[in-house]
Amino acid sequence: MPDTLVIEWDRDQLIAATGSAGSSTVKLKSAVTVDRQNGQLLPAEIGEELRKALSAEGIAATEAIVVLPRELVTFNRVELPNLSDAEIPDIVALQAATRLTVPVDSVCLDFSPLPITPGAETREVLLVTVPKKHISEVRECLAVCDLQLVGVRISSFGVAASVVHAGVVSKTAASSSVEAIVAMGSDSIELIMMTGHSVAFSHSGASWTSLDGVEQAVRAEISRARLAASEDMGDYKVQRLMLIGSPELTAAVPDSISKRLNDAEVVRIDPQGTLLTCTVPEGLISSDMLAIAGVIANFETSSVESVDLVNPRKAPEKKDYSRLRNLTIVGVTALALVGGWKWRTDKVNAINEATEALKDESSEMQEAYKLAKNELMLDRNLTEWTDRDINWLDEMQKLKDLMGGTDRVYIKQFKFGVRKGDYVASIEAEGFAKSRRDIEDLQRVLTEAGYEVAPSEITPSLRDPNYAMELNLEVSIPETKPQPAGQKSQQAKT
Repeated sequence: MPDTLVIEWDRDQLIAATGSAGSSTVKLKSAVTVDRQNGQLLPAEIGEELRKALSAEGIAATEAIVVLPRELVTFNRVELPNLSDAEIPDIVALQAATRLTVPVDSVCLDFSPLPITPGAETREVLLVTVPKKHISEVRECLAVCDLQLVGVRISSFGVAASVVHAGVVSKTAASSSVEAIVAMGSDSIELIMMTGHSVAFSHSGASWTSLDGVEQAVRAEISRARLAASEDMGDYKVQRLMLIGSPELTAAVPDSISKRLNDAEVVRIDPQGTLLTCTVPEGLISSDMLAIAGVIANFETSSVESVDLVNPRKAPEKKDYSRLRNLTIVGVTALALVGGWKWRTDKVNAINEATEALKDESSEMQEAYKLAKNELMLDRNLTEWTDRDINWLDEMQKLKDLMGGTDRVYIKQFKFGVRKGDYVASIEAEGFAKSRRDIEDLQRVLTEAGYEVAPSEITPSLRDPNYAMELNLEVSIPETKPQPAGQKSQQAKT
């Protein structure tokens, strides 16, 4: 298998390396850097510098995977009904339309499924987005080098994959049990919280200017990450804190740092020789290569659920069995028309012809059989949802249509649940609005559409000056399905 070329697209420089994964470490064979000159270079100019650097190092490749740093992308933790994996992409796209403060068509997005709690009625995913302009710049740069862009990954998932590939992280799906990773690069700190082999939270921050400032910088970023993670993940307990960096850097951080993370066990890891082996380019340290090494390992053998912003997850296409059905009908009709003394011979010939024609379709039939078995198991697990006759994708679309855009109101989180009695389900929404009037208008629109909106206190928010009010809605769906407001008004007139 040829070595994989991975390029980390940092704000200040590009780091390009080729390598392959071993049993527990990643061997990086060639690595180069390209200075972006404080952002003064155009994408085509960056591409020309990259082409020269790759040529000088003797790196010949036709494809490349690009890794974006954490600070260039946006993470959103999204709660969904406990639907099958096949149904998730469509409902995530609808959630994105209500959660993002920018138009959906202005970003590239993908999501990573999080472990499902046994018996839970909901599940969660990590939604990751990046402005399309960054992807356009990457494509323009690579075109100069005659490189095809085959993937866009995120540094957080790369760092996590390098640790998982080395067997350092234990495999558990308990959502309340967390292992924290602090990747100490030469110019940034990245903190990742994992449940099992899944990235549950990610945060990046500023680095230090001297060795004396390492402890203070790490403490500050852990404090920021801890508060943000509590808001996203709820209650959690860190079992182990892994400091990844050169021995000189990790030794500068005392064990007392874990007091901010419920006195978790502190483990110090030197990535060189443990997670990767490479000759580090001048001006970098081995931990700067962690994300690249992890992407190579995960590309060759997937061990961590990741995202790819140019090849996002999509709902599987439904197979078309019309050709198979038509062939069968033609065969049966032909047999029915055959008569006379040669009927037996003609019948055998027709069956043989049908058999040959259907051989090419046999694999699809086997896949359909397997799919049917999986759907039967899923149906048993989702009996309660089915009995309530709720199509969550339709309900999300109705709410999205009623809300309109996100210029006045945007939703931070949806929570779904079933209700007994005269109701089929309930939806709780948390978010922000520009004014009290916007919230009251939304409540009125939902009520007119047939939903039952519980009264709630409207309070100011200090989080975002552009959205000054907090939004908390509890919406119940009655047994009689809500109608769009326009239809109700027309019926009233008649």
